[in-house]
Amino acid sequence: MKKILSICCLSVISSYGFAQDIKGISFSHQEWEISCSNTGTCKAAGYQNEENGDNPASLLLVRKAGPKQAVQAEFALSDYEQSLPANQLKNIHFYVNSKDLGAVSIDGNDLPLMGKLNNSQVNAVLQQSKQKPEIVFKNAQHEWKISDAGMTAVLLKMDDFQKRIGTVGALVKKGNANEAKVLMSEPKLLVKRIKTTAKSYLTLQPKSKQYQAIHRSLMEANPNPKEDFCEGIYGGNSDGAEPQEIELYKLTNKKVLATTLCWRGAYNEGYGAWILDESLTGKATFVTETASDFDSGIISSAQKGRGIGDCWASEEWVWDGKSFVHTKDMWTGMCKGLAAGGVWELDRIEAIVK
Repeated sequence: MKKILSICCLSVISSYGFAQDIKGISFSHQEWEISCSNTGTCKAAGYQNEENGDNPASLLLVRKAGPKQAVQAEFALSDYEQSLPANQLKNIHFYVNSKDLGAVSIDGNDLPLMGKLNNSQVNAVLQQSKQKPEIVFKNAQHEWKISDAGMTAVLLKMDDFQKRIGTVGALVKKGNANEAKVLMSEPKLLVKRIKTTAKSYLTLQPKSKQYQAIHRSLMEANPNPKEDFCEGIYGGNSDGAEPQEIELYKLTNKKVLATTLCWRGAYNEGYGAWILDESLTGKATFVTETASDFDSGIISSAQKGRGIGDCWASEEWVWDGKSFVHTKDMWTGMCKGLAAGGVWELDRIEAIVK
């Protein structure tokens, strides 16, 4: 089974020469998960415990890097049938450990219901971050519970990533130290995109001699020699995986992009992508084996977390004239039935593409 998400994203260098020193991470524990990006911003999301039959719900806690940064909170509330009548979605209050902290502000009547917590509501959650809080949204007709399972571990990971452990600003392990040495925020990666052709100029079939030589070069660029790599597609007249045709696209600086279908699952497929010299000789440079599309200098990947499409992983690589720079690595959050397409943007890489 293919991994859709990487645990850690490598730092990359923009075409303007600015080096990103922060490596984005992702981490999950029980009903909570966190992603921290190359800017230093962390987003932690908690969800309902589905075993108890609770309605789909999520709470997102966002904190930027740097001293004296407050935690912001957003929420998403839904139901599995996506059919709650509008007159039952009003006057929703927020509770922590059965204490009514007032009504929440909701943007519109469409499901999932989205909104933000106020400062006192956020502080009530954070004050109980180590005490297994009961977090509830409810009105006269409905109730949504956010599980506390995994919350402490995830917020501790946020403190660790932002170097706040032992400081007055830590969420879990507070101390007396000031925040002078906490992680400082970084700007988004800045990349200049060089447009290329959108159409391939050559298609190589598996039985040709040229295909076999290039395919061998691509396979030798395997980034993880101990793992299965671009096996091809099972089925047809072969007992094993069948290699697929290779498409070649002209880039700039006398480089070529080679792509081939590497794998196919129940509801996802991934293309491999490599850079070659236009002579089609020499070593290939591997980019990814989860690509979904290539268009005018951008390789993109969109992969479902499960068939109903309530969670997605999305990545992009942009051609800057020398290499494909990893400019996007994002996950929409756990597969919890909140909404088609997911509800959050949990980033490991953030960039501005010119």
